[in-house]
Amino acid sequence: MNAIAAVNLKGYIGKGGDLMYNIKEDMAFFVRTTKGKTMVMGRRTLLSLPGGKGLKNRTNIVLSRTMTAEEGKERDVLIARDVNDLFELLRSLGIPEEEVFVIGGGEIYSLLLPYCKTLYITRVLSEEEGEVKFPVIPAEFALTQGEVNYCGDLAYRFDTYVRNR
Repeated sequence: MNAIAAVNLKGYIGKGGDLMYNIKEDMAFFVRTTKGKTMVMGRRTLLSLPGGKGLKNRTNIVLSRTMTAEEGKERDVLIARDVNDLFELLRSLGIPEEEVFVIGGGEIYSLLLPYCKTLYITRVLSEEEGEVKFPVIPAEFALTQGEVNYCGDLAYRFDTYVRNR
């Protein structure tokens, strides 16, 4: 399992029900990395997506105790009620864990980070305050830092963390 997120220097990923940053190159990286894969997200993350529906060309799973099966069908997503249900669903669909990307929000990242082997973090070099944080990355992850890039005045880099086993 993998996680992918844009995280600033203070750990924030969201503000006002949306992403903290809109970086074109980050969005392109997200599409390239996740196309054809399986996305796992929470209900609020789903509702923040275009049309409040699952992403195209991907299998979308929402981890939610409250979303109904009918609403899931309308929003083009599968529903898992808890972590055990999620892993059972992945097994039943024959989806290997390395093809799964956790895409948010904060609670879902915290819940699934222990199962992730690789983290694709667009590190935004900003200290802006937000509302939703990415969990602290455990020390057992090794970091490969990317080169610093710019979107206007905003600096960022594509970092990869791999769990040491």
